[in-house]
Amino acid sequence: MKSRNWGLIVLSIWLIATGLLPLLKISLPGGTMLLAVLAVAAGVLLLIGTGGTRLTSHLGALLLSIWLLVQGAIQLLQVSFPQMGLVMAVLAVAAGALMLVGR
Repeated sequence: MKSRNWGLIVLSIWLIATGLLPLLKISLPGGTMLLAVLAVAAGVLLLIGTGGTRLTSHLGALLLSIWLLVQGAIQLLQVSFPQMGLVMAVLAVAAGALMLVGR
């Protein structure tokens, strides 16, 4: 039986919901909090699902996990910091680029 990576499953749900809700103009009560919780859950599950060993050898996946955790925490805790948008954008670009090249 094939092992499931729950981090990728939750990430997939988060990505679909993040794209479909605004696209279909659907507003759910607590929708922002739900998406934030899904982002944090995906980040945590990606980190623990690999036991940390494979993740550290795949810097892109590690950066994605960090991005998800920070993105969710920002929404849940309603925090901000100087240049938050720039930091999150650079982290997202770095994670995506490293995942594309497989490092």
